[in-house]
Amino acid sequence: MTVQQRIEELLKQRGWSKYKLAKEAGFYPATVYDWFNDKGYTPDRNSIESICLAFGITQAEFYSGVDEGNLDTEQTALLELFAKIPKDKRKIVFELLKTLAD
Repeated sequence: MTVQQRIEELLKQRGWSKYKLAKEAGFYPATVYDWFNDKGYTPDRNSIESICLAFGITQAEFYSGVDEGNLDTEQTALLELFAKIPKDKRKIVFELLKTLAD
């Protein structure tokens, strides 16, 4: 799922328009619309943080699509830490977890 698809999913869940997201997150409406038009812009990390604040979710929830309300504290902490791991090193983490789980 792309960042834009995730934002659209969250907008749909809340019944929000892109305009409402812009107002809630403190963006110009044109900025939000540019993420979805032919320009192909993608929100940067600071923008994702503002989006998460507007939606009332963590960045881990944003990137995973997991409802934090169903996770315990340790699971939430793991997701937040995992979101900080560079993508090229995530495979190492998966392999370690698989080994520990066996």
